[in-house]
Amino acid sequence: MKKLIFVVAVAIIAAVSCSKTYETRTSNSEGTPIILGSWADNLTKAATGRTIGGSAFAAGDYFFVYGYTSGSQTPFDGDKVSTSDATTWTYSPLRFWDRNNDYYDFYAVSPSEDTYADADDLIASHTVSTGAMTSVSLTLAGNNNDILVADKKHVLKANYGQEVQLNFRHAAALFDLKVRKGAGIGDNGVLKVTAVTLENIDKTGTFSVASYDGSTNKAAISWTGTATGSYTEANGVNAVTTISAATPITTTGDQYLINNLVVMPQTFAANAQRLKISYTITTGTGATEQVNTFTDKTYDLVLFDNTDYPTDDNDVEAGNQYNDGTKVTGWVDGVHYTYVITIDAEAIVFTATMEPWTTDNGYYYILN
Repeated sequence: MKKLIFVVAVAIIAAVSCSKTYETRTSNSEGTPIILGSWADNLTKAATGRTIGGSAFAAGDYFFVYGYTSGSQTPFDGDKVSTSDATTWTYSPLRFWDRNNDYYDFYAVSPSEDTYADADDLIASHTVSTGAMTSVSLTLAGNNNDILVADKKHVLKANYGQEVQLNFRHAAALFDLKVRKGAGIGDNGVLKVTAVTLENIDKTGTFSVASYDGSTNKAAISWTGTATGSYTEANGVNAVTTISAATPITTTGDQYLINNLVVMPQTFAANAQRLKISYTITTGTGATEQVNTFTDKTYDLVLFDNTDYPTDDNDVEAGNQYNDGTKVTGWVDGVHYTYVITIDAEAIVFTATMEPWTTDNGYYYILN
């Protein structure tokens, strides 16, 4: 008997922004550069950009910025802003604040890998005045395309000359899968996972931003999948050692099967997105050893819920049954999900009774 549980998702939203200088050049410019500020907390000095799936910018990062003014000017239209030291952000040529405008609106998007030479390589269409945008077709390999989209930044004239801090959020979701040995296997039973695959997952598609929330300024991000595929333990940002019959994972506590997988936000359906897993349960030793093999067992991701595995009989008696919590209907942008599959077993147990002798009335024969 296999038990599936889902550990409550933890929302990890990157609240990092970037220090930058921007300005519009007009005849009324006052000579003060437009500086876009970034939160520098916990920044690392990695030379190749931020850690995919992480929540801090690093040296080598960049983003594309769009800017629009009350006077219908477009000081920025997908301009690249980058940092070589995770502290100073630069772009060229400089733009300057124009105080003939009552406000500036800024929008931005940041890729996680250095494969986009300019904004048009990432964004297929956009509207500078509203920040609406649609990406090119993207394939999420699991360890790439951790795209960030900034909140809308509305700057009034009173704040011209100050840093414009941009707050970025993850456009994708982050997924972890762990395995746990159920109590029914027993302390001496050995659980080994020999294969694991996520199947029929939306992997290729586009994301769009149609609007921004009026109070939080958060971008309303939607994804459209165009092709599905599979993920294994090798596809996570932190690739797990190859899992196979020859090199299984022996479970001792909660162990990663997939670690930090960047996935496309999507809605689950029955008989669609699935987890496929193979494993063995071994009991006994030596001449009494018994290996039970379970191959390619599949489970819909919609079966996972937010109720943890019952740890004892009291949990069961209190109504905490298996898989009866709130189902997880899909993945949402900016959320880090941790799934735990508990593999349990119900041993085949024999008991025996013996029927008593049937008492008869007796039989008689008289011999003269």
